[in-house]
Amino acid sequence: MSKETTFGFTKMLRDLNITKEQLNTVTHHGKVIEFKSDLYYKQKSNIHGYGVFALKHIEKGDVIGIGSIDNKYKTTLGRFTNHSNLNNAMFYYLKNDDVVMVATKNIIKNTEILINYRDHVLNKIYLNGNR
Repeated sequence: MSKETTFGFTKMLRDLNITKEQLNTVTHHGKVIEFKSDLYYKQKSNIHGYGVFALKHIEKGDVIGIGSIDNKYKTTLGRFTNHSNLNNAMFYYLKNDDVVMVATKNIIKNTEILINYRDHVLNKIYLNGNR
């Protein structure tokens, strides 16, 4: 991890008032449902473990996919998307509290898709704009 990425991750943990171990417990909890997608793929990340990467150019505002199902199961996006303060996507909540990922910037093919964990944990934003 770069110095900036490490600092951003540490600050995010402080903001959420959790330890890295607690985050890992939450992240690794529950079944992961892996979908095939024509927008992203999973591979080793230079940031941490595995990450998700753009399979083709993704436009700002495009829905990339679903991150959780029935508030019980994570998808590839929900489990393997890494944190960055320089995020290019964001999770939005649906009425049933499932989350969908939307590109917040244009994402070039083979670029890692990144979210800022603070956005969907501290600022629960619904797809229609409500909190």
